[in-house]
Amino acid sequence: MKIKIQVQSTGYPLTVSKKLVAILQRELDRLVVDQTTAEEQSEGVTFNFRDPDYSAESGGYHPVEISVDGEGRISYITDFAYVGIGAFAELDREIDFDFGFRVFQHMGREFPIERGASLFRIWQANFCSYVERQVFQISITSHSS
Repeated sequence: MKIKIQVQSTGYPLTVSKKLVAILQRELDRLVVDQTTAEEQSEGVTFNFRDPDYSAESGGYHPVEISVDGEGRISYITDFAYVGIGAFAELDREIDFDFGFRVFQHMGREFPIERGASLFRIWQANFCSYVERQVFQISITSHSS
């Protein structure tokens, strides 16, 4: 069974690059839930990009979660980072772009999403570069009922 979603490239409060849309679509197109050929209309998917070597002690590439709804619209993008030291370090949201609620959050502070536009451009370019360098293990979870 394949998930049938076409990732949208326009209509967001921030400019989403064609490269990011292509990355998400490529991963969706690779996703096969089982061996049948039927297609399923999904309520959405969540992408998880993980650097298996990332840790509080040695650093690495931050984990990223991207949610896409059943209409192919990116709902949110969240970049996680360790906060704290040693045994007390916790993985927490560092940067969050919530397109649905039009909110940008950075290190626990909330702003109108437009205030995060320049950071989003930089984050997006870096993230796409990391994906191209294959630093992440990528998993996708379907929101289908």
